Amino acid sequence: MNRDSSRYTSLRRGGVLATIALICLMASAKSVPKQKKAVYIREVRGRGAVSLFVENQEAFDVTVTLIIQGQQVKVSRLKPETETYPAFSKTEAVRAVVSNTHEPWRLNYNFHWVKGSRYARHDDQVMYRLPFQSGTSHRVTQGYHGKLSHQGQDQYAVDFGMREGTAVCAARAGVVVDLNEASQSGGPTKDHKSESNYVCLAQEDGTIAEYHHLQYNGVLVEVGQHVIAGQRIALSGNTGYSTRPHLHFVVYSAVDGWRLQSHQVTFITRQGTIADPVEGNIYTAK
Repeated sequence: MNRDSSRYTSLRRGGVLATIALICLMASAKSVPKQKKAVYIREVRGRGAVSLFVENQEAFDVTVTLIIQGQQVKVSRLKPETETYPAFSKTEAVRAVVSNTHEPWRLNYNFHWVKGSRYARHDDQVMYRLPFQSGTSHRVTQGYHGKLSHQGQDQYAVDFGMREGTAVCAARAGVVVDLNEASQSGGPTKDHKSESNYVCLAQEDGTIAEYHHLQYNGVLVEVGQHVIAGQRIALSGNTGYSTRPHLHFVVYSAVDGWRLQSHQVTFITRQGTIADPVEGNIYTAK
């Protein structure tokens, strides 16, 4: 589940330097209580100047929109208002010089961020495997543009009905960049959305594939691990916003610090090549 965060901050002459602690994304530790990580704005003050650094402590790229307003300061952007910041990076994004240190001045900023890169371009030539074991079959319970929840950024998500504990397999090769398996709860209303267990794989073209509603303690891989298409990565479940046990599969990239976009993918199945999985149809993995 992609999360975004934002904060509004005002720096003034004579004020105490603020330390910004933002809402954290899910941590990547496995089988232990989750360790909180985050994306931060770090402020570094010099004489008559303030630099703002974007610090990404996550294992994946994040796209940040950083909005600046100043009074009696000259603001120089070292990075665009919306930019992608690599995993485990600290990057100076803005430098502000106070015009007159003897006069009141102010620097206001707020920012939003989402998981993923704005520069990712999905490779539409890639054929995806179905996200379950070869020779097994599952019904599509909600396809692309599904009326229940596959709208907006989730328009190209697909749900497969699965009994809890069913093996979930990588639909395409990638690197594990985020996961959660600590949740033991879920339900049929949107207030359960943050309770989903999941695995996120960064793919070669920069997009991120997400596998959701996994079983408690049902993740079989570690952050940083390279996986191949068809490899078992998790066990399915019924956590998060879920009306019944199923697997939610979607491929994302970032648009800006607020928005994601999902990408239509084509699956290779024993029934042939499927570019638009049909709700109610049963497909068999090759």
